[in-house]
Amino acid sequence: MNDRHDEASDATDRRGAPDPQQLLMALSTEHFTLQGARSQTMSESSARASVYVFSVSSALVALGFIGQLSDVGDVFNVFALTVLPTLYLLGIVTFVRLVECGAEDFRYGLAINRIRHYYEEVAGDRSNLFLLSGHDDGAGVFANMGLPAEGRKPFFAFSSAILAINCVVGGTAVALAAGAFLDASLGLAAGVGGAAAVVSLVAWIRYADRLLDAAAQIEPLFPSPSRSGANGPAN
Repeated sequence: MNDRHDEASDATDRRGAPDPQQLLMALSTEHFTLQGARSQTMSESSARASVYVFSVSSALVALGFIGQLSDVGDVFNVFALTVLPTLYLLGIVTFVRLVECGAEDFRYGLAINRIRHYYEEVAGDRSNLFLLSGHDDGAGVFANMGLPAEGRKPFFAFSSAILAINCVVGGTAVALAAGAFLDASLGLAAGVGGAAAVVSLVAWIRYADRLLDAAAQIEPLFPSPSRSGANGPAN
């Protein structure tokens, strides 16, 4: 009976204090997996953005040909009001997925920094050989990118560039619809289209901001010395 109790105590001790070599191997494997996942998010973002930009370029070329053949009449309006809303929908899907990829990449960066902090603990006095940060918060992730963490917002991310192009596409579609169906003047149609583009841009930027803030809601185990900056990702 006592032997069983001793065996159970030994098992508990082993669970409470994992073998350092096995833990290091497990963390190294996880680190490698996270690096591969980050590469996949970047590849997906590049591929999706390329497909969208190529689609916009192709549509503009097609609109140019249609405009030469039919001037600006019913044929042109029907074609444009079919293609442009479709492009806008494609752009929104692309933008949302780019933001999600940015949030996913940010969480991977947090996880890698947490593992790197363990590497620094193992290295002891030679931890100064690690150039990148081991702080698992937004400031640590941005420090590894060489970016300032203060006031980071996704305004200058590539997803925002896609969104700006897409809002112009959507605003153009609204302007054409106003001119074709409401017989609005050029100035009025352009004003309505511009207002629609600005509203769309602001609304989707706010959506991206909320999504990225939600992705950053992870309590750090090893925070940066001063966490005065933003902790959200910038895609």
